[in-house]
Amino acid sequence: MNQMVLLIGQSFSLSAKIVGALFLVYIYWKHKRKPALYWFLSWVAAASSIFADISRNIYVLSLSEAFWATFLFYGTLILLEENEIVSGKIRGRCWKTLSAIPVATSLYGILIGVIGYSSDWFALLGLPYAVSALFIVVSGLMILSAREFYNNKALYLGGILFVYGLHKLDFPILRLVEWFAPIGFALGSIFTAFSAYFMIKFVFAEEFIRVEKPSVEIYFKPGVMIIKPLEYTTIKEKLEKVSALAFVRDLKAPKTWNTFFVSTTEVRNSVSPTNLAFIIDTSVRYLKEAKNKGFGGVIIIDCPEYLKAYNGFESLAKFFASLKDFTISYEGTLILVIEEKAWDERELQILKRILV
Repeated sequence: MNQMVLLIGQSFSLSAKIVGALFLVYIYWKHKRKPALYWFLSWVAAASSIFADISRNIYVLSLSEAFWATFLFYGTLILLEENEIVSGKIRGRCWKTLSAIPVATSLYGILIGVIGYSSDWFALLGLPYAVSALFIVVSGLMILSAREFYNNKALYLGGILFVYGLHKLDFPILRLVEWFAPIGFALGSIFTAFSAYFMIKFVFAEEFIRVEKPSVEIYFKPGVMIIKPLEYTTIKEKLEKVSALAFVRDLKAPKTWNTFFVSTTEVRNSVSPTNLAFIIDTSVRYLKEAKNKGFGGVIIIDCPEYLKAYNGFESLAKFFASLKDFTISYEGTLILVIEEKAWDERELQILKRILV
């Protein structure tokens, strides 16, 4: 009876992990969201741990659990970076380096087992497994910290991962207790199913750039338009029914726009003026979705001067050149609202030569 419960728990857990992985790889393929890619890899590693446990290969089991925790932790870090919850190059790099700890611990356990230095089950598997479980707990806590951006979606996913990680921490203590093993797997399979369910809901409901085809025909020649602030009012009226992507300082934008407020203040739907990588990534996803739906996307930046103040002219020129290339590749239009008096003549000429 116990073996039957164990087999059912393993089969149910494996199914949940495979389904979760398939949904996540679909999200990555469709939206190119990096957190979805790393979470997909985490579920693939988690699924391989089931086969390792069935075959009683403790080395593969240890490494599978380690990669599960590492990819989950790393993908969560990427998510927090996108929302600037973890910011700064040095701080972000340090956190990413920490994500290698579960794999390093597992490899060390495998090494001392292979060279015959130790045959102790706890040293070879129990301790590496516990370290991996701890990183799953921390991943849950980090997702909980994103509630400002994702509300209950972060609460449910972070909460279940936190509880799941705590449950996995009992593995080194109770795995060898014969009567508890089926119960532990049954609980694990339940937590796996809920984790996969809430993660799927999270990535599907996450605020990707939802692009709807305009209800009116608006045509701009693909490429870059440089307009003056006085022309901006007319453009806003013209694009009132278009789901444009806008990075603005002016909060009086049409409700149909996907608007990000460029600011050093951490508020909802804000982006730091120094986070040019986020603007590029978000723009590329938006342009690709727009093209897939049969129209050219429109990107509006009404604060180039503000961006220059925080990044310098050289960095900003390179940024605009890259954004122009992506915009043309996806047959979209980039609209820059530029106050010419705020630029010296040389900078203005370089911008026009690069962009127009």
